[in-house]
Amino acid sequence: MVEMKEKFEKAKRLVTHKIDICELKPGDHIYAYRGFRSYTHHGIYVGEDRVIHFIQTEIDSLSELKPPCAKCGYQHNVHLGVVRTCLDCFLSDNAHSSDSLRLYQYEESSFFKRLKISGTCSTSKCCLPPETVVHNANELHNKNGFGRYDLLENNCEHFATFCKTGIPSSEQVHGFMSIPTMPSLVKKIKNKIKLSSR
Repeated sequence: MVEMKEKFEKAKRLVTHKIDICELKPGDHIYAYRGFRSYTHHGIYVGEDRVIHFIQTEIDSLSELKPPCAKCGYQHNVHLGVVRTCLDCFLSDNAHSSDSLRLYQYEESSFFKRLKISGTCSTSKCCLPPETVVHNANELHNKNGFGRYDLLENNCEHFATFCKTGIPSSEQVHGFMSIPTMPSLVKKIKNKIKLSSR
C-alpha cells in the first residue's frame, strides 16, 4: 500500500510540478500560483532560502507600505525590479503557503505541454548548468538589470527563462496571445494607452 501511495505521489508531481522546499536546488526555476491560480509568478532559487525574481519596476500607488521582512529585509513597493527575497516573500501572495511552490519543467513533450496550464512548462531545452543560472540571476540582481517590467514583453517568467536558458520567453504570454481575439485586443489597448499618455 505504501509503495502504491509513493507511485501515486510521484505521478501527481509530474502533472502538478509540486516540489517540497527541502528538494530545491540552487539554479531551479520555480513558480507559485497567484490570483486564484489565474497566473504564475516565477523566480530562480539561489540557495539558503533565497529566490531572485523580477517584479514591477514602478511603485504601486494602490498598495500600502508594509514593514520590511524580518527574515530577508525585502519591502514591498520599496525594492523594485530584480529582487532577492526569502521563499516566504516569494510565496507571499499565497499567504506563505509552500503548497503553491512548483518546479518549472523544461524539455516537456509537446503533447503534455498542451495538457498543462501555460506558464508551468516549456518544450525548450534547459542548457545552462545550475551554477551559471545562479550567476546569471545574481548578476541581474546586482545590476538590477532586466529593464522595465512589462506584463506581455518583459515579465518574471521572461526573467527566469533567461537566467535558465539565455533566452527570455513566457509561456503564459504565448498561451494568452494564442487566444484568437487577444492580439488585436492587446494592440487596441496599447494604442489607447499611447494616445492617453500624450
